[in-house]
Amino acid sequence: MKLLPRDFFYSLSLIGLLLLISGCNSSYIEDVKRGSDYAYQPGHPELRTEIAGVISSSQQLKLLVSGSIPKNSLVFKKDEDNLQAKVSIEIEIRNTDQNKAESFNYPIKLDRTLATSGFEDDIYLFNKEFNISPGKYSVTVAATDEATGKTTIRSGEVNLPDLEEEVTNITNIRIFAKAEELNNNFFPVTTYDVSLAADSLKFEFQLFNSTSDPVTLQARLIKFRSDSSYSSPMSFVNRSSSSIKYKGIDYRDFEVIQSTQRQLSQPGNVTIEFAFENLPRGNYRFEVSPNLNDKETLYKARDFSIKSNNYPSVKSAEELAAPLIYLMPDKEYEELMAIENSDSLKAAIDRFWLSNIQNSALARNIISLYYQRVEEANKLFSNFKEGWKTDMGMVYILLGPPLYQNRSLNEIQWSYNYNASLPEYTFYFKRSKSKSDFYPFDHYILQRDNTYFQIEYRVKQLWLSGSIINSNI
Repeated sequence: MKLLPRDFFYSLSLIGLLLLISGCNSSYIEDVKRGSDYAYQPGHPELRTEIAGVISSSQQLKLLVSGSIPKNSLVFKKDEDNLQAKVSIEIEIRNTDQNKAESFNYPIKLDRTLATSGFEDDIYLFNKEFNISPGKYSVTVAATDEATGKTTIRSGEVNLPDLEEEVTNITNIRIFAKAEELNNNFFPVTTYDVSLAADSLKFEFQLFNSTSDPVTLQARLIKFRSDSSYSSPMSFVNRSSSSIKYKGIDYRDFEVIQSTQRQLSQPGNVTIEFAFENLPRGNYRFEVSPNLNDKETLYKARDFSIKSNNYPSVKSAEELAAPLIYLMPDKEYEELMAIENSDSLKAAIDRFWLSNIQNSALARNIISLYYQRVEEANKLFSNFKEGWKTDMGMVYILLGPPLYQNRSLNEIQWSYNYNASLPEYTFYFKRSKSKSDFYPFDHYILQRDNTYFQIEYRVKQLWLSGSIINSNI
C-alpha cells in the first residue's frame, strides 16, 4: 500500500467560491452561492464556513459567521474518563475600504466518551455575530487543533450597503436544516452538500428597500437533471459527449418544484423564509428576483445538493453496501442492493467480507481501509454526485492515491508506477467542461481503455484476499 503524498491533497480543489452579499440600485447582478467545499487535508481540522450579512429590525448591519468542524478531524486525548480535544477558532474581520482589521479568538474544548466510535462524525457548530458599518469586508476564519498545531483557514467577503442611500438589496440566501438527531433545531448549512437526514430545509433572506417604489419578488425552487450513477469499470467504452454521464449536470434541463412571489409595498426591511420537507436526492437551486425570466434586475440564488444520510461519512447499511459495486460481480451486487431490511443488509455485507477474507482481524482492517477511502473520496471528489461515484473516486478507492500526478489545463494524469512506459499504471482524466461561475464543478472523466482490464482485476483480488495492505498493485 502506497503512502499518500501530501501535495496530492493540496493540489486538489473542488469548488472555489467567494461568499459575498451585494447591494444594488438598478444594475444587473446575478449572484449564485454554492456553499463551502470540504478542502480536505489529512491530519488537519476540517473547517466549513458560511459568511453572511443581515440587517436587524433596528436597521443595524450585522456580520454572521457560521461554521462546522467534524469532531473526527480533531485529535482527542484522554482526560480522566473521557476524551478531550482543544481547538482554537480565530476570526479576522478586515474592512477593505479602510484597511482596518479586528481579530477575535474563541478557545473550544470538546468532549467525547471513550466508547465513541472512531467513525462517528459528530459535528461541532458555531455561530458568531458582529455589528459592522457599511462597506466591503474580508473575513478569515482559522481553526487550529492544539494537539497537532495544524490549522485550516477559510475566507470570504461581504459587501454591505449604506442604508441611508436609496437602495434595493437582497441579502444572500442562507440554508438551514432540521433533523431529528439534532433535536429538531434548525442549523445553518455551510456546504453545497446537504444530508438526506435533514427532513426539513428552510431558506432565509432579507429584502431591504429604501426607495418609494414597491418591490415584488419571485421565488422558486428548481431541480436540475444530473448524473447519479456510479463509475463504470476502467476497461469499459468511453462515454458519449452527449450523455448526461459525460455532462454531469445540465443547468438547462430542470423542473420547477415550487414557485411563489412576495411584495414589499412600503420602504423598509423584511426577512423572508421558505421551507421544504423531505426533498429527494438531487441538485437544486433556490432563486429570487423581481423577474426570474428576465434577469436584468437583482438576482440571488443558492445551489445545493441532497446526498445520503451521513454524507460524507458512511454509516448506514445502505451507505456501506453501495460502494461494494467496485468489488462485486453485477448479479451479486444487484441481489445485495435488493435487500430492504437494514439488519439483513448489514449481515449480508459482513458475509461478503468474511467469505472472502476468512480472518476476522484482517477483515476488520481491510473494511476500515476501504470505507476510509470511500469517505476520503467523498471529501476530495464530491461534485453534483457523491465523490465515491466519480471516476477519480473509483480509482482512488481501488488503487489509493497516486505516486505522482501531472496537471494541465483540462487533464490530470495519475501514475502508480515510476516507469512511464507501463500504460496500465497511468490514468488520464479529462475535464468534460471548463470550470466557471456557471459550471462550478471539477468533473473529470477517466479515459477508459482495455489496457486497464488486468490491473483492475488484480487489484480487486488483492482487496478480496486481504492482501491489499501488503501488496503493490
